[in-house]
Amino acid sequence: MDRVIIEKKMPKRRRKGLSLERKQSFYGYLFVAPIIIGFLAMYIPVIIQSLIYSFSSVTFQPGVGTVTSFIGLQNYQEVLAEGDGEFFRTAWNSTVALLPQIAVVLIFAFFMANVLNQNFRGRTVARVIFFIPVIMSTGIISYFDKQASMVDVYSSQEKLDMGSSGGANFDYSQLRTTITQALNNEYLSNIVLGAVDGIYGVITSAGVQMLVFLSGLQSISPNMYEAAKVEGATGWEVFWKISFPMISPLILVNLLYTVIDLFLKSDNEAVAYINTALESSSQYAQASALSWIYTAVILAFVGLAFLIIKRLVVYQD
Repeated sequence: MDRVIIEKKMPKRRRKGLSLERKQSFYGYLFVAPIIIGFLAMYIPVIIQSLIYSFSSVTFQPGVGTVTSFIGLQNYQEVLAEGDGEFFRTAWNSTVALLPQIAVVLIFAFFMANVLNQNFRGRTVARVIFFIPVIMSTGIISYFDKQASMVDVYSSQEKLDMGSSGGANFDYSQLRTTITQALNNEYLSNIVLGAVDGIYGVITSAGVQMLVFLSGLQSISPNMYEAAKVEGATGWEVFWKISFPMISPLILVNLLYTVIDLFLKSDNEAVAYINTALESSSQYAQASALSWIYTAVILAFVGLAFLIIKRLVVYQD
């Protein structure tokens, strides 16, 4: 008879400590903990208060302060019934104006990320130079730019006028004529000229997206490019077959970030309209309702952009 050997299973030893995946998750949450705490402690109460105001009648009484009484959807009904035509026209015009700007910011950020990813002398200095406007835009330069565009200031110094007595450094009118004749399309010409006029705004708005694209390009294995060169692939083919598909998820991330960033900037006409209404204490409730309506518009736009671009994203296993 064959001997039957019964093996006794030894209990598995439990590993001490956290696994690598749990450690990475822990450090990730630890890194974003200040943002989470600040959001919960500062932004959530303001958001809740704004939502309460939008469903209430807000009055101010001496010695008491703000007094709210719930009135339901009356503020929203008044805004929609009266049409508040000026606000909806402003929101529509600002949205239409932002569409080409979003595309310009993404294209510029992607182009500069590809340039800064190349190996050349002074690459670190170039990266710092292109990110400096993002830092400076939070200070006095931002205030200065709100008063008048850089092109307007430059023109006021007669730097763009070829016929000025002080001499000319650049003929801006000739540039406009050249672009208009070259494109032979009024709509495309306005987009390009708008990008030229707002080049400072494009640079300040593309800093974060540029870093995201740059980190994505640096994460691509050099072996993939070497293999493509061995197979005789051109630079154009390498771009569309390797670079673009590999960073396509980051295009979606940058698109959503750019949409939210540009829609909520203080110089946005719709945001400025709401802020003007908030300056009057008697319009707090209506302004809160308008802000939530505009928030719904932004979320709808973000959702639409997500559904459209998601189909073009290639996820690598």
